[in-house]
Amino acid sequence: MTTIHEPVLPKETIQYLVTKSDGIYLDATLGTGGHFKELSAHLSQNAFLIGIDADPTAVQYCTHHLDIPQKHLFINSNFAQLKKICFRNGNLKVDGILMDLGLSSYGLDDPERGFSYACDGPLDMRFSPTLKQTAADIINRAELSELTRIFQEYGEERHAKAIARLIVKEREKSAIQTTRQLAALVKQKAAPQFANKTLSRIFQALRIAVNQELGALEQALKDARDVMNPGGRLVVIAYHSLEDRIVKQLFKTESTDCICPKEFPVCRCHHRAAFKILTPKPILPTKEEISNNPRARSAKLRVAERLD
Repeated sequence: MTTIHEPVLPKETIQYLVTKSDGIYLDATLGTGGHFKELSAHLSQNAFLIGIDADPTAVQYCTHHLDIPQKHLFINSNFAQLKKICFRNGNLKVDGILMDLGLSSYGLDDPERGFSYACDGPLDMRFSPTLKQTAADIINRAELSELTRIFQEYGEERHAKAIARLIVKEREKSAIQTTRQLAALVKQKAAPQFANKTLSRIFQALRIAVNQELGALEQALKDARDVMNPGGRLVVIAYHSLEDRIVKQLFKTESTDCICPKEFPVCRCHHRAAFKILTPKPILPTKEEISNNPRARSAKLRVAERLD
């Protein structure tokens, strides 16, 4: 890692996130610190910033390369632990939380991480080396039905069963250990004109399964309400439909007082809205931003404000 990747929707993120120039802000997906540095530039020196990332190399990079004038803290942890992190640091209540759910470019660019089909490397795909299961473990050990489910649910891949069946057949001959091996098998079941899209979906599905990304996202979103000050903003940038669906649904649920079934004549859930949605429709990048920063292409930004 040598450079900070360009943050996605930086202007819009700061516009919605910052409500107090001297507040406490938490970047739950630190990466190489692009948003973190942008946020710092729009805060007074009395602000306090926290950066979290599941990848220890990201935390190490930011520790050595980011020059931040405010008091700040970098923590190597999955954002599913943000409630515990705030509790362990003086039971902090924050004024803003940012979650950029995109995969950092340095992770994609490192063949040894195994995230990309564009270069050959070990089938790893773990955000953190503390995770026991790699993508190779799933590919070589999962039952046909489980592989099919992963490709269908996490990749929304129409040829999931055919690809899974071929993988099971080939691994009986020898273990599938590299991204190149896997990509070659996937291409056999993909239409040539759609090969890259199919590969993207299969690799995305494996990455989500290895890191249990959707479960972690649900936990982080649920816990955000408990660590935010009234008026604080939760800003989430999603890049694919699975993530965005979770964010959209949680925002809807947490901005509604009663979530009982419609047929109930009287509320029994006693649920009360914790957030107000500030973006009825997601904010999208401009054509100019996409041209300058292609990784912004599929980004959708949603914002909710913590109620009293």
